[in-house]
Amino acid sequence: MISRLMLLLLALATSLGAQTTPPFGIRTKTPDLKAYSNARIVVSPTQTIPSGTLVVRDGRIVDVGAHVQIPAGAVIVDLKGKTIYPGFVDPYTQYGLPEVERQMRQSDRRPQYEAVRTGADSWNDANHADKIWVNQFTPDAAKAAELLRLGITAVQSAKFDGIFRGRSYVTLLDTGLTNELILKPQSMHFASFNKGSSEQQYPTSLMGSIALIRQSFLDADWYRKAHAAYRLNPNQRMPEVNLPIAALGQIGNESIMFETDDELSLLRAAKLSTELRVPFVHVGSGHEYEVAKEIAATGQTVILTVNYPRAPEVKTAEDELDVNLADLRYWEQAPSNATMLEQEKVRFAFTTYRLKETRDYLKNIRQAIRRGLSEQTALAALTTVPAQICGLASEIGTLERGKLANFIVCDTNIFVEHARVFATAVKGRIREFVPVEQVDFRGEYSLHLAGKDLFLSLKGAIDTIKGELKLADKKTDLESVVATRDELTFSAKLDSFGIPGITRFSVHRDADQLVGMASLPDLQRHALVATRTGPFVPTPDTSAHERAEAVMVSKVTFPNKGYGVTELPPVANVLIKNATVWTSESEGILSETDVLVQNGKIAKVGKGLTATGATVIDGTDKHVTAGVIDEHSHIAISGDVNEGTMVTTPETRIGDVLNPDDINIYRAMTAGVTTLQLLHGSANPIGAQAQIVKPRWGASAEGLKFANTTPSVKMALGENVKQSNWGAQYTVRYPQSRMGVETILKDVFQAAREYESDWKAYNALGAKEKERTIPPRRDLNLEATLEIVSDRTRIHCHSYVYTEILMLMRLAEEFGFTVQTFTHVTEGYKVADELKAHGASASSIVDWWAYKFEVYDAIPGNMCIMNNRGVVTSINSDSPELGRRLAHEAAKSVMYCGMSPEDAIKMVTINPAIQLKIDDRVGSIKAGKDGDLVIWNGDPLSIYSKPEMTFIDGRIYFDINTDLKARVAIQVEKAALVQKALSSGVRESRRRWREGYKPLDREWECEDIFDYWKEQNEYHATH
Repeated sequence: MISRLMLLLLALATSLGAQTTPPFGIRTKTPDLKAYSNARIVVSPTQTIPSGTLVVRDGRIVDVGAHVQIPAGAVIVDLKGKTIYPGFVDPYTQYGLPEVERQMRQSDRRPQYEAVRTGADSWNDANHADKIWVNQFTPDAAKAAELLRLGITAVQSAKFDGIFRGRSYVTLLDTGLTNELILKPQSMHFASFNKGSSEQQYPTSLMGSIALIRQSFLDADWYRKAHAAYRLNPNQRMPEVNLPIAALGQIGNESIMFETDDELSLLRAAKLSTELRVPFVHVGSGHEYEVAKEIAATGQTVILTVNYPRAPEVKTAEDELDVNLADLRYWEQAPSNATMLEQEKVRFAFTTYRLKETRDYLKNIRQAIRRGLSEQTALAALTTVPAQICGLASEIGTLERGKLANFIVCDTNIFVEHARVFATAVKGRIREFVPVEQVDFRGEYSLHLAGKDLFLSLKGAIDTIKGELKLADKKTDLESVVATRDELTFSAKLDSFGIPGITRFSVHRDADQLVGMASLPDLQRHALVATRTGPFVPTPDTSAHERAEAVMVSKVTFPNKGYGVTELPPVANVLIKNATVWTSESEGILSETDVLVQNGKIAKVGKGLTATGATVIDGTDKHVTAGVIDEHSHIAISGDVNEGTMVTTPETRIGDVLNPDDINIYRAMTAGVTTLQLLHGSANPIGAQAQIVKPRWGASAEGLKFANTTPSVKMALGENVKQSNWGAQYTVRYPQSRMGVETILKDVFQAAREYESDWKAYNALGAKEKERTIPPRRDLNLEATLEIVSDRTRIHCHSYVYTEILMLMRLAEEFGFTVQTFTHVTEGYKVADELKAHGASASSIVDWWAYKFEVYDAIPGNMCIMNNRGVVTSINSDSPELGRRLAHEAAKSVMYCGMSPEDAIKMVTINPAIQLKIDDRVGSIKAGKDGDLVIWNGDPLSIYSKPEMTFIDGRIYFDINTDLKARVAIQVEKAALVQKALSSGVRESRRRWREGYKPLDREWECEDIFDYWKEQNEYHATH
């Protein structure tokens, strides 16, 4: 019962609730009090009233329940047979804002390195954190109507543009004054890794975006401290005004809505969230099920798209060749995304974002339910969870007393296939798509007309009825059928019934009868009574069939593609007997020797070894080497290999963008590779911080990392960094000459030393004085450069020409550090003694020459000369293809210049381990080192030999027999999926079927120079 106090307060609200906009014309004070009775009311995902009443006054719910006393004067709406749900909420939209205009790449356009500064904005054009999007909000009646038909009554909205996208707003979907629609003018900040429409070069890579986000939050912290210190002590340099940075500093403990393009970037964002201590809500891509356990471990919320992919085009055998197993799996598995996340107890909400056709929203959610998603979780994802995300759980999301009267009227359970949204109410203002009091005329009837006993069958949707009249074995379809709120009219040609011409009917329902009249062709009118003889039988429920179709013939693996695994291999205690062992130690090559691996380590090397419980492998006629190590690789990197925009970018980190899905990880294992150093490209003098990995196929990005290694960074010299081979438009960025490269390096090394001095001076101040002093700004670029100058981060430098090699060694000596490794170093033979004296090592390529001017002096004897002069020399790949035959590359020096086989194998085992400062753990077969081994079927330097088993950390990651079985399993699974796709009845054009899929994987090369974000935006715009 509503208390008198409640009624009084509501009355006062009506009389005193004048708004700031003056009325134009006659004031209206029409009472707004309605009671929706006899409905099934879903109050919340956990509470349903089988038959109850919802009372609404002036846009708010004043009572709800099974035994509600309807207030006097209320308009009563009988909703018997209908269901009321809370209005849905979409937490991620651009509603009310213009679409982002993205610029397409133009190959002849000069690069823009600096931001277009307007007002007190950021140095980077992708930072719009100061945008308050409600200031540009204009309700869109057409779009609102489209969303209301889906039951969505409120949305959170901001423009999807840039890395920091500004503050969103939450608004109701209704007409009227904008001021009265907004629920929350300043809601969550939106963000992403994608720089959007920014024409500024930095960042052009995923690692650059992550670095920019890190630096921006550090800048926000500095900005706050700097202005606080300046207020206490104005007698120092005045800090700048930077509104986007200031806006970031105001986020505090608020959540950021962060959009990602794939499941790996979602995990990257989650890691960044933890690092920055700022909670994120992640906007997903549809691939979240592939890493559901990892997402669950983050404890963070996800916004799920329901944009399921189209069926792959496999109608011809030729088409099938272009479809890989990963795509087929995604087509089959994507509708189960929400179900798998629910099983892992991941909290999520739904969004219409990324749907090509918004009308598919409820249809696709129903498909998820047929895949096993519970209706309770589905409803929460549409109502309570998004309301909580938006910070409006006290206003929307359920049908509880005091909340806004946002609700949906349906003809049945909204999650069944043919459910209809009759009407949607926003603040009590109801918009009908089908009259909510629509009479249901459907069913089977008997009637008597013109002396004949006829049967009438009415079916179809409640407001779009179809039907037929029958006489014995004759029948005729109804025409011009119109069902209004309480009247049904139709006509029929009854010639075959002996009634020539068209007869018109007009009836209304009275209990179990249709009562009205029939107008015969001769215009005579006859009273008509049709008696109900049977209920309406809806179209057969296909959900059971669809659930059967949902039984997956594919399996979810990690990575979720061919050769993916469901779990990592166990640590194996293995005894390899009677093999030829290439130790890469002073013992050299040992014949008929045993190697014992226990608990992930090499335990013993010798003859006649035994071990209880160990698996024995017969090594007779086999060769065993330490795992192959690649000093210079670009595999397993996401979002571009180069951040070639700024002159130096050591603030970027390869470790941020590892791609454990890259099939080249598996291919490397099959070639006996057990360790790789993943490097930035060669676009600038100082590139990203490198990452050493072990190719543990099936591990996460973090699981790939080789733990506790000495940090290293990629540097580069030569033609690439001075942009001589980039094209005529790239003449803007300094340096443009080799002299300029030396000068810029001197400049940044000196700046790093001065940065160190500034911090030392600041840290020497007392606590009170620090409060009054503007601190130095933390600069991740200079911090990383300081690590180089301080010799704590090792350099691996792309190089060719000997003069530049000498220049960098002299420059390093001037600043007091050592160049660890010159990579490529094709003219290393000219300065081998200097390399040795400096303490530098060399990692080269054997017979790449003449592909550009600075490689003209490359010779095949380069490795032998450097090795003979005492320079630690290795072979690297710089290529995923070459990385699969490094042992064969090492063998070339045996052929070209007479290197011993022992020294040759060391160039791909212990020598690169020394260069990476991990030789105490890997690189040779020695007791106590990691169990990284390769069993070859012959001499590892022979082109006829191949690895049969690869051990990493004592685990058998590759076994040639397992690989052969996997190939068969892949073929069987793919064949089953192709048959399922063919029998699905869905046919797409060859051009269109890739819509909704990931872009095809890309293999990076050292010299790849382009804007990754513009390429991504173009791909999604055309797919």
